[in-house]
Amino acid sequence: LKRTMQVASVIGKNFAFPILHTITGMKEELKSYLVNLQGLEFIYEKSLFPELEYVFKHALTREVVYDSMLTKRQKRLHVEIADAIEDLYKENIESQYGVLAEHYISGENYEKGAEYSNLAGKKAQRSASFKEAIEYVEKEVFCLERLKTTNATKRKIIDARARLAGYHLSLTHHVEAKEAVAP
Repeated sequence: LKRTMQVASVIGKNFAFPILHTITGMKEELKSYLVNLQGLEFIYEKSLFPELEYVFKHALTREVVYDSMLTKRQKRLHVEIADAIEDLYKENIESQYGVLAEHYISGENYEKGAEYSNLAGKKAQRSASFKEAIEYVEKEVFCLERLKTTNATKRKIIDARARLAGYHLSLTHHVEAKEAVAP
């Protein structure tokens, strides 16, 4: 039960059965554990379609379980979860860009964190969600600045900062646009 709760807490407030199953490697025992956790009122079923999904009844429960793990284990699980999401949702990966960015960043896989932040930011920009696009580009820059300094990385940082400035200008945030390109 403890391991199930810990993995679920790393997945997030809502967690899909296929991801939990992939990470834990359990199936029948996992179903039994989830029923027990529902009986204890830690979680409840959120949806059956398109996939079985659960949610923590209280955000504080999730936080306590998450914080009870060693940071090293949390980071490892974040990367494992992101890898599982990439595999499980490859047919509709675009819908997972933001989640993947968050997990890879939390797992300190900054290369993939930057990649998915970039994709999530461009997706948000296409739907004119400039505030969201700004958040993802800021995460992309954060990740890129943690990678080994190469000419390719420098170009990616310049490109990201230029996009960030453009998004700020779309919202008439002139000072922030200037700061984006001249930090």
